[in-house]
Amino acid sequence: MNKILFLLYSPHYFHKSLANSVGAVDLDILSNKKNYFERILFYLKYALNSSSSDILLCEGTFLIPSLFKLLPFKRFKKTIINISADPTLFYIKIKRINILKRFLYFLAMPQVDLFICVGNMEKDILKEIYPNSKIIVTYPYIKEERYNYLLNLPVKEKFNHNILFIGNGPDYFCKGLDILANTFKIVKKKIQDSELFILGNWDMEIKKKFSYDGIKFIDFTDVCEYIEKSSLYVHLGRGEAFSVSTLEALLGGIPSIVSEYTGAKEVVGNLRRDFVVPLDSKIVAEKIIEYFSLPEDEKIYLSLKAKKLGRRFKKELILSNFIKEWNVYFKL
Repeated sequence: MNKILFLLYSPHYFHKSLANSVGAVDLDILSNKKNYFERILFYLKYALNSSSSDILLCEGTFLIPSLFKLLPFKRFKKTIINISADPTLFYIKIKRINILKRFLYFLAMPQVDLFICVGNMEKDILKEIYPNSKIIVTYPYIKEERYNYLLNLPVKEKFNHNILFIGNGPDYFCKGLDILANTFKIVKKKIQDSELFILGNWDMEIKKKFSYDGIKFIDFTDVCEYIEKSSLYVHLGRGEAFSVSTLEALLGGIPSIVSEYTGAKEVVGNLRRDFVVPLDSKIVAEKIIEYFSLPEDEKIYLSLKAKKLGRRFKKELILSNFIKEWNVYFKL
């Protein structure tokens, strides 16, 4: 097979595993450490000294290679494969990206030979924007050490009113932090001992903006500890492709409520269909209060069901399925 290069952005551990599984070599020329001008120059330098047979596996970094592909030079005609796992497609759909950048994305997308969509929500949005796209759907996995720990946690039998959310800034819009905070305010008025743990890296401005009695911002620490301390996970994303944290919560035996624009809804919907909610603080709050009011035996049943759903997201299973799809595409 031709040389495969991984044009990383950060990279996320799951995307790096996908790259490793197909023998891709890291190429750090479009990473978030560089500004746009530097990325263009680095890519131009690479392309002029490369082969047109190179396969570029992009971690959401397809824009520059795809636009270069429009130029009438053979060296720029790479095979481009993009891992779609960020809110870009959703932001294009709702016009949250400025008109120039949206125009560039619409020019670039037809130049992508294959999209690896993380979850069906990404696939559906992509098909809406660019119907002719070729797509492989894959899913993230839970890191092995954390998977084993959470798998061995017993099904919950004692429940409190603690709510958990896990996610990093700075994009609070994508993470739905504003809706979550407003939701919690409603819940807190009804259930006074309820607390909301927000795990992740958020700057002081965000913490002040969403400060409220019972909301506790906690920098990334022992995720498993807070899964054990909580009885419900809530993720109200706007274009959140497929939150691994939701899978971790499920495997830890915590039922989850997610928004209709959080990709993990396809898993949570199998827990309880009505746990997939619209982006409406009042409706979400009512659903949380309803859950907390359930009899203990029903909560235990949901905890058991959550663990069973979380088990599917094991590294070996996920990567094995991905490789099969990859080989079908490349006719290997």
